[in-house]
Amino acid sequence: MTMATSDRGDFENPKKSPYSVERYDSTWEKSYMELLERNKSVKKWTKNHGIVIEYITEAGNRRGYIPDFLIEKVDGRIELHEVKGGHLLKNPDTVRKHDRAKAWCKIRGMNFVIVSK
Repeated sequence: MTMATSDRGDFENPKKSPYSVERYDSTWEKSYMELLERNKSVKKWTKNHGIVIEYITEAGNRRGYIPDFLIEKVDGRIELHEVKGGHLLKNPDTVRKHDRAKAWCKIRGMNFVIVSK
């Protein structure tokens, strides 16, 4: 996969999404959608999940974090996936968001997966 760019667009007629169009925010997200469509272990996926996870920034501000993808595997596992460039993974606010997402998922019996290069 290539690094993300700011290209946005519509991924039309996905077979594993409940929606006829899924909006992507980068070419990397579009590539990941294509991968999810081909992945035999993925039953369903969407970006239109409505999940917002509250976290506190390094500066002490309250924010809402929206993970990129909600995934249901064929074995029944539910996961949140975040597509993130490796150069951003050590950013303090990114770490805070991901830590909150991991805790949020653990409480709900879900997995949080960071997809990075």
